[in-house]
Amino acid sequence: MIDTVLQALGLSTNEQALYELLLAQPPITLEGLHALTAGRVWAVDAEAALRGLEELALVTRLPTDPPRFAVVPVDAGLEALLAAREQALVAARQRMNQLAVRYRQAAITEDPLDLVEVVHGREAVQARFKELYRTVRTEMRGIDAPPYLADPLDDNGEELRLLREGVRYRVLYDRQAVGLPGRTPAIERGVVIGEEARVTDVSLKLLLSETAAMVPLRSQPVDLETWLVIHDSVLLDAISELFEMYWERAVPLHSKQEQPVMAGHDAPSETDRALLSLLAAGQTDQAIADSLGWHERTAHRHLRAMMQRLDAATRFQAGYQAVRRGWLTESGGGTDAAR
Repeated sequence: MIDTVLQALGLSTNEQALYELLLAQPPITLEGLHALTAGRVWAVDAEAALRGLEELALVTRLPTDPPRFAVVPVDAGLEALLAAREQALVAARQRMNQLAVRYRQAAITEDPLDLVEVVHGREAVQARFKELYRTVRTEMRGIDAPPYLADPLDDNGEELRLLREGVRYRVLYDRQAVGLPGRTPAIERGVVIGEEARVTDVSLKLLLSETAAMVPLRSQPVDLETWLVIHDSVLLDAISELFEMYWERAVPLHSKQEQPVMAGHDAPSETDRALLSLLAAGQTDQAIADSLGWHERTAHRHLRAMMQRLDAATRFQAGYQAVRRGWLTESGGGTDAAR
């Protein structure tokens, strides 16, 4: 019976069969090998299978006379082989992404109309999202605004992978997105993986890498079935600049898990930070009260006190002053900005 796991590691059918036989044997000579495999349909190829196992470092030749062959400890032999295969897969994926970029660049060079593609249908759109994630190298940027293709409370596995690989990930959250039920805890879960998140008034949906961007075809109403894929061009540069303009004027989202050390009596408490985070996100008094377990009047009283403390006449000024004082720090989201 063919072991698909061993097959995936590069063992032929004969090598698999011999390997499993040798696992239960002491070091064996070639003469012993022929005796062990006698009567099997692949016996004539036993020595070739043994050489194959030796090349894969699953069997080692002992310096005896005559030479004997012993199985390398399974955990060491197969682990080394598995690691080599994983490295080969990583290299293959990188090469595939390079070829995909070359293919698209060639297509764009041939026809300027290919600078912008129209992708229709949820499955096709999701496939292009994944392709964009696979080809990003240094930074992914996004704008998160309702409505959504997928549940916005679900964690984004592609973002987690990119952050683990050292890719910078920045997301602008629209105030309406942050205000959705359960969204604040979902954003806070992203802190540990390093996403940089800010909140502002921006209804655009966007996913942006170094070489391409994806936006819905229509914004009013948002058409989630049809998206534009914009390739490297002046238009892509303009979208990048637009993102940076919004980013500069947005307020960083606060996380309870990220507490800068501040000296003096003016340092905000954890409750203050939670309040400021919700305030910066544009939440109403009732929403703030619900999030912090207060009555609405209690929330209103805390807000007035915070605005006086920051010498702010408006909520926006309070958020701005909190950022200037370092009371609000950039933190993670953990959701897919475009979906």
